[in-house]
Amino acid sequence: MANKPVKPPYPLVYVEWDDSYGCSSHWSKIPKIFLPPEPIICRSVGWLVHDGKGHKVVVPHLTQPTDDTWDGMGELTIPTAAVLKLTHLRR
Repeated sequence: MANKPVKPPYPLVYVEWDDSYGCSSHWSKIPKIFLPPEPIICRSVGWLVHDGKGHKVVVPHLTQPTDDTWDGMGELTIPTAAVLKLTHLRR
């Protein structure tokens, strides 16, 4: 028998954020290192389980609680300085 759905205690959000990247496997001449750099804008949806001054943590997958705790999978920690847009999807 399925559990009765319980609303998560976290807000559901859409986040646009600027990713950091690099993939050099050897020394490269500076003019050949993709200058100027192209931004990589990422988009994520999930429950905002931590909204700190320095970091946000978004979890896209939650399980219904069997007690007062929740289980999550796929957590993503984003530095607050990298967040370009954060939209609450429902209250």
